[in-house]
Amino acid sequence: MFRGLYTATSSMQVSERKMDVTSNNMANVNTTGFKRDTMISESFPEVLLHKINGELPNRALGRDQTVEVEMENGVVTLSTEGDFFSVEGELGRSYNRSVQFTVDEEGHLRTFSRRPNGELNTANGNYILNQNGARIQIEGMTPENMEIDEQGQLFVNGDLQDSLIQPRNPNVIGTINSGLRLDKVETNFLQGGLENTESPMHMALDGEGFFVITTEEGETLYTRDGGFTLNNEGQLVTTEGHLVQGEEGPITPGAQEFLIGEEGQVMIGDAVVNQLSLVNIENPEFLEKFQDNYYRMNEAEDPELAAFEGKVLQGYLEGSNVNTVREMAEMIANFRNFESNQKVVSAYDELLQRAVNDIAR
Repeated sequence: MFRGLYTATSSMQVSERKMDVTSNNMANVNTTGFKRDTMISESFPEVLLHKINGELPNRALGRDQTVEVEMENGVVTLSTEGDFFSVEGELGRSYNRSVQFTVDEEGHLRTFSRRPNGELNTANGNYILNQNGARIQIEGMTPENMEIDEQGQLFVNGDLQDSLIQPRNPNVIGTINSGLRLDKVETNFLQGGLENTESPMHMALDGEGFFVITTEEGETLYTRDGGFTLNNEGQLVTTEGHLVQGEEGPITPGAQEFLIGEEGQVMIGDAVVNQLSLVNIENPEFLEKFQDNYYRMNEAEDPELAAFEGKVLQGYLEGSNVNTVREMAEMIANFRNFESNQKVVSAYDELLQRAVNDIAR
């Protein structure tokens, strides 16, 4: 009786958090280089629902059930109607009749997210389990040499390795969970629009990448906000006074006019005096927003740096990638979802009140 109350309450909590994220996005619609956040929620682990006193003689059911298999661009999608696939996540083990996964670098089958460039990312993925409830890991397995048949059996290079199907026990009705929970808040790093300001201190990046910033404490930060200025020492700094890094140290044009080339060359006259330090971070899922429009890496991770392949545009600023209309639509949908679950909670409250007062009397 109380399960529906927990489900509705957890959905209200997720909707409230989504509203906070959406509100923050809208508040920064005019912030230079701002990247919108997206809240990802997931259902609590699904557990098998059993019949009361439903024990029957042990026999394999579901063997006549077929598994629908789709494999495309390294992604495997499985679905079945009779049995279950088992997935292990941070909250425990869940059972599902459909699952989507890929192969990680260590040969595990894992769920995934996508990086801004479309690359599959299994760093925080859940593990796919075999029929005995153990993680599937096969050395040398890749999406190219892997095959799954209609019975859910896993083959690598033509050899049978394991089975992904969890046979349904005769007394199992189905699955049930306790609602939603906040999984994580991810940043959407898609590029915003470019605005021509004609100021030599303003710079925008056309393409993936970040400016490298150093604080007074020596901490390395990253930003897409190219609204720079000069400090009293003639050094190029952010509006908060942090140094903009170059390959040869801080960029110090002084009072002289300077130009920035498309590849980040700092030129005074015809001479190249420095080079903007620009990087492309290939694991941006570990970047954390930090104070005034900066990012820093999670302390437990190291940045996977790659060469910057875009262009530097002097006299431009990158706008926010927040779409006001879309954020308003999401806000309205979140509000309606919250309101609907609130009515469910009110109905449960009324039922409990009657149970306590009327039935007891």
